[in-house]
Amino acid sequence: MASESLTVTAGKPGLISLVGRATDLDAGASVRFRQLGGGVIDCFVTTPFEVIASRRIEGELSRDGAVVAADNVLNALRLESRDIGAPRDPSWPGALPPAEGYQLLDTLPVTDVRQLADEGQKLARQFSGPLGPPSSLMNQTVITVEGGGEKVEIPMRMIFTCTSLRLIPGFSAGMDIPRHLRVAAAGRWVRLDAPFGSVYYSRGLGGVLPI
Repeated sequence: MASESLTVTAGKPGLISLVGRATDLDAGASVRFRQLGGGVIDCFVTTPFEVIASRRIEGELSRDGAVVAADNVLNALRLESRDIGAPRDPSWPGALPPAEGYQLLDTLPVTDVRQLADEGQKLARQFSGPLGPPSSLMNQTVITVEGGGEKVEIPMRMIFTCTSLRLIPGFSAGMDIPRHLRVAAAGRWVRLDAPFGSVYYSRGLGGVLPI
């Protein structure tokens, strides 16, 4: 089976950071690519939290929708190789979130998100078992936002994903880095746009991504 290929012309450091942290969380993580035209590519990664995350790059891709092992992508980027490994499309958990059609509902200060994440980490250490934080903690609604006639609940699993992948800036980050997250929704999908990437969660399916 022929390998997939990727050439990155812009956004490489950010992609290395995202994919590297995804593999730290889950050695079996996958990456899926979506071409948006004009050389723009959205790169999605799986996480153990039933949430997917993404960063946007520019470059050339062998095939729209290609799914490959995250560790293969990471090695290729570090070695300046175009070969990102064999396709593994069946391993992707359902459909991707829509590329457009999102309604911006609210913005959240990074400090509030960090505080929620710190509280969640304390609870996770206190109550976690061998399989990680309990579902009751991950499914807990920590933020509710309303806008445009729509009400959206943000579960702890989205906050965990943002902080575990380090998508929000630390205290030492430059002042040019935004200090807020945007909450948007499109259908059953909720999206959090952080300064260093976006996370997506599908509502109403018990954590299972829609096909």
